[in-house]
Amino acid sequence: MTISYDEKRDFYRMSTDSTITFREQGSDQSHQGRCINLSASGVLFMSEQRLEPGTIVHINITPDKAVVPPLEATIEVVRAQLDSDEGYAIAGQIKQID
Repeated sequence: MTISYDEKRDFYRMSTDSTITFREQGSDQSHQGRCINLSASGVLFMSEQRLEPGTIVHINITPDKAVVPPLEATIEVVRAQLDSDEGYAIAGQIKQID
C-alpha cells in the first residue's frame, strides 16, 4: 500500500476561503488577502503583497460566517511564490496563537 504525500502530514489541512488581515512585525501597515487553507501548524494565503521567507507576521483570519471566532496568530513566512492570477501564495508556520 502506498501512502500519498498528503497523508504523511502531521496535521490535516482544512480548506477555507476566508478574509485574512496581516501586518509585518514592527509595522503599523495592514494588508488583506484570502486564506486558502489552515492546519494546526500552518497557513496558506493569497495576497498582492509579497513577504520574504523568515518574516514574522501577525495575522487575523475572520471566517465569512460567524460560526467560529476569528483566529489571531503570529507566523513565520516559509515560502512566497508568485501566482500570475492572484498575486503571491504565502505559506507560514504558526509560531503562536494570540
